[in-house]
Amino acid sequence: MASINNKVLVIIAAILMLIGWVVALGGVAKLNDVCNDYTDAYQKYYGNNGRNHRDCSDELRWQWWSIWFCFFLMVIVLVMVVLGKAAAWTSTLQIFCAVCLGVSMVAAHWTYGYDGYDAGQAALAGFIIASIALFLLIIFLGMGAAGVNVSVSVAANKTSPDGKADRVEKAPQQPKGVDNV
Repeated sequence: MASINNKVLVIIAAILMLIGWVVALGGVAKLNDVCNDYTDAYQKYYGNNGRNHRDCSDELRWQWWSIWFCFFLMVIVLVMVVLGKAAAWTSTLQIFCAVCLGVSMVAAHWTYGYDGYDAGQAALAGFIIASIALFLLIIFLGMGAAGVNVSVSVAANKTSPDGKADRVEKAPQQPKGVDNV
């Protein structure tokens, strides 16, 4: 039988967030590269129009901010959970996760405009995965702070080849005089 508790659920949500972070990072980095290539080609054929590579990163500044804010937050959450300090800082961690959620949702909104590019679709998918993970993280942190201990158990019963159970357990008997109405 395997058992999963709140600490493990928080770690799973944080790892899911980091997976979304990696996908979003790759997408935004490629979008930045595509923009730089476009700027270089434009300058090659039409001369310097006042546009440079910094303009590309400025166009994606909200996405870059979201990526790095969420990354550092997840590192802090994982370190605090592993060290057992998350319970004392639950409200603060939830607030920062909510802020990060808002930032990543806005980044997803602004990335939607780049859906003609594979990199834009990857970035959008990464921000959506990160947002879902942040929702879960806020819930799991809150459950731990409220004293709700989630324990998910998985057990397997061995059956014989003919489909009948090897042993049958009887349910405990109800004490006399107790009515289940």
